[in-house]
Amino acid sequence: MVCMPTVDKIASDIKSLKIQGATHVALAVLDALEKTPDKAIGERLAYARPTEPLAQNAVRYIFGGENVTERIARYKSFITNAKTSITTYGSTLIQDGKAYLTHCHASTVTNVFVTSHRSGKHIRVIATETRPLMQGRITVKELLDAGMKDVTLIVDSAAASVLSDPNKPVDAVFVGADLLSDDGFVNKIGTLPIIIAAQERRIPIYCFSTLLKYDPLPFTPDRIETRPASEVWPDAPSDLKTLTPAFDVVPYSENIRLVTEAGILPGDQVRLAASKHYPFIMNI
Repeated sequence: MVCMPTVDKIASDIKSLKIQGATHVALAVLDALEKTPDKAIGERLAYARPTEPLAQNAVRYIFGGENVTERIARYKSFITNAKTSITTYGSTLIQDGKAYLTHCHASTVTNVFVTSHRSGKHIRVIATETRPLMQGRITVKELLDAGMKDVTLIVDSAAASVLSDPNKPVDAVFVGADLLSDDGFVNKIGTLPIIIAAQERRIPIYCFSTLLKYDPLPFTPDRIETRPASEVWPDAPSDLKTLTPAFDVVPYSENIRLVTEAGILPGDQVRLAASKHYPFIMNI
């Protein structure tokens, strides 16, 4: 049995981002449910942060039928198979000698870069720090550990300038997603200005995400999580006001494509693709 202090710890680690990334959150929930297949525990952990549909859809699937243990294993295989397919499709977008900019840390994006590097392609990757918690450092460390040589870390506010540099052109923007909706995708705060800058320069934009992150409910701004102000400035003046949203909502547009296990899709096809691959997602 999973004792309550352990569940408390997992929930706390998800909220504080000690467990970070949609896949890691979902796997933490699934691992807990393997020990204690209790729907209340699953929902508590999956909704510890409001924008975690990969974990939330897992709970819906697991407790949507009989044989919970088999369903947990099957959902894990859904994630593994989806990531493999996304890497396959994403690798077709990578061209030798080209440059790619990414924001935050998305395992699907780093998998594509590393797989392409190991296949012999030489690419340049620019990654933002992703303030305030610096998830971009995770990205660059993974790339460097994989043997990639041309990896650059930039401050978030330099992204538009980098995208505008004619001497070192960026060929595409690769980002992940925490949630897919009918109208756009949700990703780490700071994504939207990068997308706008890329759109102005007609730089292709690819959002890498499993369809298991699709949420059929309309996404409203009140669902965006607000992070603790101390993450931005631990010793801030007492009268200072802060605005600390965790995510941006990026509307779909003509130069945005979703790289999914169903292939490379425009945003207006996400609902059909998700309902075809994972019908249970629509039972909400």
